[in-house]
Amino acid sequence: MATIEFLQKRVAGKEKEIEKLEKKLARIHEAEATGWTKNPYYYSESDLRWTVRDLDAARKALEDYRADLTVAEQKAGSRNVPAILEFLKQWKERCTLFYGTGLKAFFDEKEAVYQLYRAYGEEFYGSDAYKAKRAAYEAAQDAFYCKVHGYYEEYEYERFGRKYKYKGKTKVRDGEYEHLRSYTSERTLDEAMAKLAKDLNDEADRKYDFIIERTNTVVGTITDAAGLTVGDKGDLNGFIKGDAGTAKVQTIGAGGWNVQCFHFRTLINKV
Repeated sequence: MATIEFLQKRVAGKEKEIEKLEKKLARIHEAEATGWTKNPYYYSESDLRWTVRDLDAARKALEDYRADLTVAEQKAGSRNVPAILEFLKQWKERCTLFYGTGLKAFFDEKEAVYQLYRAYGEEFYGSDAYKAKRAAYEAAQDAFYCKVHGYYEEYEYERFGRKYKYKGKTKVRDGEYEHLRSYTSERTLDEAMAKLAKDLNDEADRKYDFIIERTNTVVGTITDAAGLTVGDKGDLNGFIKGDAGTAKVQTIGAGGWNVQCFHFRTLINKV
C-alpha cells in the first residue's frame, strides 16, 4: 500500500488540478453564454466536453485517493499491537526451525555426495576401488536428485545387451527437499538461512499489515487490543476494539494435505 506521504501529495495534487479545471470550465461557460462571441481563449463545444470529462475523472481520482489515505492513516494509528507482534514472532520461529532443519539436512547430504564424487575421482580409472566408489557416488547422487526434484515412474529397458533406467513424466511423490527450492540454490547453509530470515521478516510484515487492514475495515482505528492473546499453540485469538466497534479475532490452521509447515487464516468478525 502507498505511504501516507505519497497519498497526501496525490490528494493535494488532485485538489489543485480540480481547482484549475473548475476555473477553466467557468470560463468556457461564460464564452458559451455569449454564443461564443466573447471568447478570448477560442473555446468550443469540444473544449466543453473534454473539460467536463477531465473534471469528472479528477474528482473520482480524488475520492479514491482520500479513501486510500483514510485506510493508511487508520493502519498507521494501529501499529505495534503487542499480541500480533508476538504471534508473528512465534510464527517466524516455527518456520525458521522447520525450514532450517530441512536446509541443514540438504546441505549435509549435498556435501556428502560431493565427497563421494571426489573419492572415486582419486582412484585409478577402471580399478575395482574406482568402480566401487563410483557406484556408491551414483547411488547417492540418484537418491539426492530424487529428494530435490521429486520421484517419478521409472522404466527399465535394454539396449545392446545393457540395461538402462528411464524416468517417466508421471510424478509419484514430492521429494523431501522440494519445498526448500527457494533456498537450495544458495551456495552455503548460512547464505540460505540469511535469505530465509529476510523472506520471513518481509512476510511477517505483510501478514501484520493484512491483519491490521482487515481489522481497520471492521472496527476502524484500533483503540484497545488488550483482549488479544497468543495461545499455547501459537494462535491469535480474542477481541479487539476500534473507534467503530469491536471485533472477534480467531486464528485457524489452513492448507491442504501436503502442507508441511503451519499456515494460518485469521478470521476477523464484528460483534
